Amino acid sequence: MANKPSMYVEPDSYYALLRALKGLPKEANNELRTMAKQIATDIVKPSVERAIRSHAGPYADKLAKDVRVSRDRIPKVAVGSRRKRFSGGASGIQIRYGTIVGPYRTGIKGGRADKMQNWADNVSPGWTDVAARDYTPPAFAAWDRAVESIVTKWNRGY
Repeated sequence: MANKPSMYVEPDSYYALLRALKGLPKEANNELRTMAKQIATDIVKPSVERAIRSHAGPYADKLAKDVRVSRDRIPKVAVGSRRKRFSGGASGIQIRYGTIVGPYRTGIKGGRADKMQNWADNVSPGWTDVAARDYTPPAFAAWDRAVESIVTKWNRGY
């Protein structure tokens, strides 16, 4: 049996909820954005940073510093940027991809033997899965409470 996610959100229901939230007054949407940013700052960002530090090997510190919170109606973080962060000129986005997929092997090509890329020594791929398992339940629960409180407040006519 396949692993079930700790919390599954039906995409159509999620998009319907976001469309419905657009109908709230501007002040309510601003309040939701503020609460979502706080949830991302308190729950999601530390979880992502921990996962990067435990999986990204020698790139961990610089990549973890590149995690930033965005202001949106849902808790949202971004990892990596276009800014050159590494001595070879690589950006955080370029390193982020490599730390997610990890080292790869190339097949026999033109008579050459199987070669493995060396840059990814000590990188354990899959930090995104580790982070998601860590932050999903508490972040969704906090966001659910925030949405519920805002909808209740604004339905009473504030």
